[in-house]
Amino acid sequence: MAHVLIVHHSPTDKLRMIAATVVDAARDAAAQVSEQLDEPLEIRERDALDPDGDELHDAAAVILGTTANFGYISGALKHYLDSTFLQNQDRDKLYSYWIRGGYDTTGAENALEKIATGFGWTSAAEPVAFTGDVEPHLDELRALAENTVGAYFLSAST
Repeated sequence: MAHVLIVHHSPTDKLRMIAATVVDAARDAAAQVSEQLDEPLEIRERDALDPDGDELHDAAAVILGTTANFGYISGALKHYLDSTFLQNQDRDKLYSYWIRGGYDTTGAENALEKIATGFGWTSAAEPVAFTGDVEPHLDELRALAENTVGAYFLSAST
């Protein structure tokens, strides 16, 4: 069964709200895609502290979520990506990401773009990167999930 993998480390209430928004929107979009393709599309969620290279390898697309910590991605997401890289480099995979920072997300955005290039991934949806309150960005986060699942649909239906 095809699946879209959502990998994040969300230790705070704000980050859990972001993750829940993305997961719920992806599941709603996957239900529609499953009907249109007449085959199931599963949404899987994984804590970045518990890497599974096979799950990433088999994913049709991946959505990454992180905080911006000291100008970089979270250590948990870095651990996940380091742990799965050798098994997953040069895999043609759709991806996108969200980043929530307290003050600045530039370094984390640059890092994820470079990491995705190293993995050989293709952007599926406009990433969402922001600072401050979560609520003003909920629609953007839903669109990120819907568009990533939609990009899978377009690739699977051609």
